[in-house]
Amino acid sequence: MTLTFIRPIAIFLLLLSLSSFCGAQSISISGIIQDAHTKEPVQYASVYFQKSGFGKTSDTSGAFSFHLNNLVNDTLVVSYIGYDLYKIPVSASNDNKPISIQLERGGLHNVVVVKTKFNKGLYLWKKIMSRKKQYNRYNLANFGYEAHNKLEIDLKNFQSNKLLKGIILKPFGFILNNVDSSSEKEPFLPAYLIENISDYAFQKNPEKRMENLKASKIPSYENENFSKLTGVMDQNVNIYNNFVNVMDRDFISPFNDNGDAYYTFTVPDTMIVNGKKLFHFVFNPKRPGQNTFNGDAWVTEKTFMIQKISMYLGKEANINFIDRVSIFQEFIPINDSVIFLSRDKFFADFRVMGKKTLTLIGRKTTSYKNIVINSDSLTALFAKQNTQEMVKAEKDIFQKTDSAWKQMRHDTLSTNEKAIYATVDKLMALPKFQRLQRTLRFLGTGYKDIGNFEIGPWFNWISADSLQGTRFRFDLGTNTGFNKNIYLHGYLAYGLRDRKFKGQAEVFWILKRDPNRIRLHASYTDDIDYGISQIGEVSQDNIFSLAIRKPNNYRKFIQVKDMRFEVFNEWGKGFSTEWFFAHRQFDPLRNLPDKSNFPVNTGSSLTNFEIALKLRWAYLEKFFETDYFRTSLGTKYPIVELTLSKGIPGVMKSAYDYTKLNLLVKDFAKISPYGTLRYRVYAGKIFGTIPYPFLENHPGNDLYYYNTNSFSLMNRFEYISDQYAGVNLEHNIGSGLFRFIPLTRKLKWRQFWTVKTVIGSLSSGNTALNNAAGNFKTLNGKPYMELGTGIDNIFRILRVDFVWRVLPTPLPSNRSSRFGIFGSFQFQF
Repeated sequence: MTLTFIRPIAIFLLLLSLSSFCGAQSISISGIIQDAHTKEPVQYASVYFQKSGFGKTSDTSGAFSFHLNNLVNDTLVVSYIGYDLYKIPVSASNDNKPISIQLERGGLHNVVVVKTKFNKGLYLWKKIMSRKKQYNRYNLANFGYEAHNKLEIDLKNFQSNKLLKGIILKPFGFILNNVDSSSEKEPFLPAYLIENISDYAFQKNPEKRMENLKASKIPSYENENFSKLTGVMDQNVNIYNNFVNVMDRDFISPFNDNGDAYYTFTVPDTMIVNGKKLFHFVFNPKRPGQNTFNGDAWVTEKTFMIQKISMYLGKEANINFIDRVSIFQEFIPINDSVIFLSRDKFFADFRVMGKKTLTLIGRKTTSYKNIVINSDSLTALFAKQNTQEMVKAEKDIFQKTDSAWKQMRHDTLSTNEKAIYATVDKLMALPKFQRLQRTLRFLGTGYKDIGNFEIGPWFNWISADSLQGTRFRFDLGTNTGFNKNIYLHGYLAYGLRDRKFKGQAEVFWILKRDPNRIRLHASYTDDIDYGISQIGEVSQDNIFSLAIRKPNNYRKFIQVKDMRFEVFNEWGKGFSTEWFFAHRQFDPLRNLPDKSNFPVNTGSSLTNFEIALKLRWAYLEKFFETDYFRTSLGTKYPIVELTLSKGIPGVMKSAYDYTKLNLLVKDFAKISPYGTLRYRVYAGKIFGTIPYPFLENHPGNDLYYYNTNSFSLMNRFEYISDQYAGVNLEHNIGSGLFRFIPLTRKLKWRQFWTVKTVIGSLSSGNTALNNAAGNFKTLNGKPYMELGTGIDNIFRILRVDFVWRVLPTPLPSNRSSRFGIFGSFQFQF
């Protein structure tokens, strides 16, 4: 064959092969792998085709891509430690269509455990722990940063068909346009968004914290106090702490000093990223039912820095109303020896009822920038701060413009976040929504605004007892439309059986709110009091007071006419004083000694005028503040109260001269991992000879509803003293022994024990005066004691107490006074 003949053939075959190559179909399969809860990319996940076995790992952004010449129908499999196996059918139709893969946290079915003499996971944990003090930012001399905090609330498992058909919610059906059906496995509705931008600083020695709120965006609710509570002062999760707080419950950190007693550690994989070796560190609880986490982290070789960590609570975690909790943190190196947070996420699903009921998803994300450490400027700043903690807000935090927010935000708003703000603005402009909002407030709080006034609470409108019969009550008060600092309130009540009117009129005047509150209060009350109102306490009646009473127990009623004036003043650093000027006139009505049994030479029987001063120390106590009032959120330190009272005769027919001293110390302390401890220690002394309404009436309980501060098996007015000291102690263990029983572990029952004891005595003068008039008892220097235990968290809200009366001896002959079963309801996580 000649060369001239071969050349055309070769050219033809070459062209034929090129045309075949160009005609072959190139298919691109790509996607992003994310954690279904936190939306964080899952890096280094295994991605492969089930039939061919061909695969690779996702990159640091969770992305993957395959370029194939041809693709027969196959199944793409995604696998990663701690997540459920993910499978999705793929074919040529998936060409150039990115796949969003949402991995759900799951069991350990895809983990291969290899038993060796050398535990690599435990070795790595010990190395991390050797650097714990170094990498814990709270061991720095000081640090500061700017934080952008976002809290998004979404709704899941809502029934859109019912929403559109319902008469009440149908006008607001446009909100369904914001439903996100692509980001997660189940559709959800972005509902609300809160944003805060603040400067935060910390100093180790002496320990001080400071937060300056610079901007806050809370749609339709401009409450500075609420903005401070949603800042970063108490919202940070420190993985290097021994315990991580989740919804006010302490969970054992994997980096607890004794973490190896609670966790198993493994290192299933290593990766080389940018020339650096990373260990994949995985931790799981050793035993079910303990307050621990599942999760994983990526740890650098040699320096043992944690780059990223993900933690989540398992299904057996003893926490209420929470379907799942995920925590994600990412760290960046500041220098060779210091790492710091760059991003922080905390996601939680709240579900009160069953699995298919409405679920609230809370998504808190925080970003950090302008990080400074060991700064002389921070040292100078803290030198001017007199308290351990200070949270302040700039005057215009709610007046920032949209353009200002764009400049201040650390990142741009997502599509969902923009939709939330637009929808809330539209809803708040609708009169129908405003009416719905007022109705929900009335049902939830009991109050309803009518112009510059408010009525309610509705649950006080009707009640009943054996003396008054059916009782009706109507309250009327003012709101901020009348005056922002003065609150007027009064009520009128009438009993159908005793056919008598009762009532109250009062005024609160807030002279100063910040930084130290000054408040005046004046009131006049003429009503039934079911106990003896001590100075500073208020008795209430409502429809929920209709509870089960102990058998063979005679209710005791006393009428009180109470006129008082109070001055409350905060002085800083947790100190406050409160002056009381009170004139009270008691009139026993049933089952108590009549006033005629206590004749007096001057004045009126059972009438007193009292001046009292209460000194209170509650360091770093936090409050939730509304228009006029505030509710204590507690403090991590004990609260101390000292009250001094003086009875003065001759004022408006007052008849008694006496002096009272009372000291109270109380605290609620976390003693993790052993649960919580609540204690109340008190003592008092009364100088003078006076009738029983002015002595110490040790608090008894006539109901089968448990009262934390009362003696369960003691009747009211059973024991009186003029000298006393007592202790109330409650230790809530948590799961305790219940975690060893599968059924009770699944039910999430909790265990506790209680001790209540008091020692009291009565002087000879007071004994002679009061025992001659009534059947009162005194302890005569002996202790009264009750011991209790029980089951908490039954159906998430019910608590049952079993209480035994053990002192003084001999015990009462009737069994109901020696042992009792009491119930109570409480909402807790």
